Amino acid sequence: MMFSCRKVAELLIDYVEGSLPEDQQSLLQRHLCGCVPCAIYMQTYHDTIRLTHALPNEPIPPEFAARLKAVLEETKGGSGSCGE
Repeated sequence: MMFSCRKVAELLIDYVEGSLPEDQQSLLQRHLCGCVPCAIYMQTYHDTIRLTHALPNEPIPPEFAARLKAVLEETKGGSGSCGE
Protein backbone atom coordinates (compact mmCIF):
# COMPACT_ATOMS: atom_id res chain seq x y z
CA MET A 1 0.00 0.00 0.00
CA MET A 2 1.27 3.46 -0.89
CA PHE A 3 0.03 6.80 0.38
CA SER A 4 -1.30 9.39 -2.02
CA CYS A 5 -0.14 13.00 -1.78
CA ARG A 6 -3.55 13.88 -0.34
CA LYS A 7 -3.15 11.26 2.41
CA VAL A 8 0.33 12.61 3.24
CA ALA A 9 -1.13 16.11 3.67
CA GLU A 10 -3.88 14.73 5.93
CA LEU A 11 -1.38 12.93 8.18
CA LEU A 12 1.26 15.66 8.26
CA ILE A 13 0.43 17.06 11.72
CA ASP A 14 0.39 13.62 13.34
CA TYR A 15 3.68 12.77 11.62
CA VAL A 16 5.43 15.94 12.78
CA GLU A 17 4.06 15.56 16.32
CA GLY A 18 5.26 11.95 16.42
CA SER A 19 1.79 10.54 17.09
CA LEU A 20 1.44 8.64 13.81
CA PRO A 21 1.43 4.83 14.22
CA GLU A 22 4.72 3.24 13.18
CA ASP A 23 3.31 1.45 10.13
CA GLN A 24 1.77 4.66 8.77
CA GLN A 25 4.93 6.59 9.60
CA SER A 26 6.93 4.12 7.53
CA LEU A 27 4.55 4.42 4.57
CA LEU A 28 4.61 8.21 4.79
CA GLN A 29 8.41 8.30 4.90
CA ARG A 30 8.57 6.00 1.87
CA HIS A 31 6.24 8.36 0.01
CA LEU A 32 8.37 11.38 0.95
CA CYS A 33 11.49 9.65 -0.39
CA GLY A 34 9.87 9.20 -3.80
CA CYS A 35 7.80 12.38 -4.09
CA VAL A 36 9.79 15.59 -4.41
CA PRO A 37 6.73 17.90 -4.15
CA CYS A 38 5.64 16.27 -0.87
CA ALA A 39 9.21 16.36 0.49
CA ILE A 40 9.34 20.09 -0.28
CA TYR A 41 5.92 20.53 1.33
CA MET A 42 7.17 18.73 4.46
CA GLN A 43 10.29 20.91 4.62
CA THR A 44 8.18 24.05 4.22
CA TYR A 45 5.89 22.83 7.01
CA HIS A 46 8.89 22.30 9.33
CA ASP A 47 10.33 25.71 8.40
CA THR A 48 6.99 27.39 9.09
CA ILE A 49 6.81 25.85 12.56
CA ARG A 50 10.41 26.87 13.33
CA LEU A 51 9.88 30.45 12.11
CA THR A 52 6.57 30.79 13.93
CA HIS A 53 8.19 29.78 17.20
CA ALA A 54 10.86 32.45 16.64
CA LEU A 55 8.30 35.26 16.28
CA PRO A 56 7.88 37.72 19.14
CA ASN A 57 4.82 37.15 21.29
CA GLU A 58 3.00 40.32 20.24
CA PRO A 59 -0.40 40.83 18.61
CA ILE A 60 -0.33 41.47 14.88
CA PRO A 61 -1.45 44.90 13.64
CA PRO A 62 -5.20 45.00 12.85
CA GLU A 63 -4.53 46.09 9.24
CA PHE A 64 -2.36 43.03 8.65
CA ALA A 65 -4.92 40.73 10.28
CA ALA A 66 -7.63 42.09 7.97
CA ARG A 67 -5.48 41.62 4.85
CA LEU A 68 -4.47 38.11 5.91
CA LYS A 69 -8.09 37.14 6.52
CA ALA A 70 -9.06 38.49 3.07
CA VAL A 71 -6.32 36.48 1.36
CA LEU A 72 -7.26 33.30 3.22
CA GLU A 73 -10.91 33.70 2.27
CA GLU A 74 -9.92 34.21 -1.40
CA THR A 75 -7.86 31.03 -1.45
CA LYS A 76 -10.34 28.91 0.52
CA GLY A 77 -11.32 25.84 -1.42
CA GLY A 78 -8.05 25.64 -3.37
CA SER A 79 -6.00 22.46 -3.56
CA GLY A 80 -3.43 22.19 -0.82
CA SER A 81 -1.95 18.79 -1.69
CA CYS A 82 0.90 18.04 -4.01
CA GLY A 83 0.98 15.87 -7.06
CA GLU A 84 -2.73 15.49 -7.51
